Amino acid sequence: MEFGEIFKDALKYPLSDFQSLLIVGVIILISSLVFVLAQFGVEDSTFTLVWAIIALLISILLSGYALSVIKNGIELDDEIPAFDWVKNFVDGIKLIVVSFVYSIIPLIICSIIGFVSIVPALSQIFSSEKLARMGTAADVNLIFSTVPSSVWDSLFAGIAITAIIALILFIIFGIFELIAECRLAKYDSLGEAFSFGEIFSDIKEIGILRLFAFLIVLWLIACVIGLIGALITAIPYIGIIIAALVVYPFILLYANRALGLLYSDV
Repeated sequence: MEFGEIFKDALKYPLSDFQSLLIVGVIILISSLVFVLAQFGVEDSTFTLVWAIIALLISILLSGYALSVIKNGIELDDEIPAFDWVKNFVDGIKLIVVSFVYSIIPLIICSIIGFVSIVPALSQIFSSEKLARMGTAADVNLIFSTVPSSVWDSLFAGIAITAIIALILFIIFGIFELIAECRLAKYDSLGEAFSFGEIFSDIKEIGILRLFAFLIVLWLIACVIGLIGALITAIPYIGIIIAALVVYPFILLYANRALGLLYSDV
């Protein structure tokens, strides 16, 4: 599908069944109950703790539900899916596993690079001898001033290199994770979500530049809708209720519908 068709369809999709939109909204509203009650001055630490756990469980449920929206998009099914509570929750747990794996890999790589490129300089700056001499702030400044500029240059270069590599890796693995979610939605299999060769083939078939352009447009539209939601939330008492019932479920349905439609050509 062309971009225009994808985003036109995705923006119309949440409003195609207002009842289903509100059902998603009610669930989001329930998860946000602590913030809603806070608008009316109702606050309790025990209730907040208990509801934080409930909100976490609901977020898992909604994550799994998002997979069903992606699946409908892949299959070009125009209906907003109904909740399947058990399956949606299980799918949400599967998504947590997928997100963890695709986050931990770049994190481990970046940690190793950071250790190799940053720790040697830090060990020279904070040697045991210097640490033993540290007392007042003046002493610290005096000790730091004795550190050769080459060591500082090495430290800042290491930080810069690690940051650049981290940015690149998290973007790459973030893209892989998105396609992995599509494969999980399509095949209902964790194994398919970790078929790196197939995921790479899917990315090539979609086109890396097309995928980047899609994500930028998707993000920009979501930001505009989110800004509208933030403005509505600023309305005393009822703003957060309206945003939870309409704006946030709209974003959930729109974004996942668009992703499913993009993957439908694969």
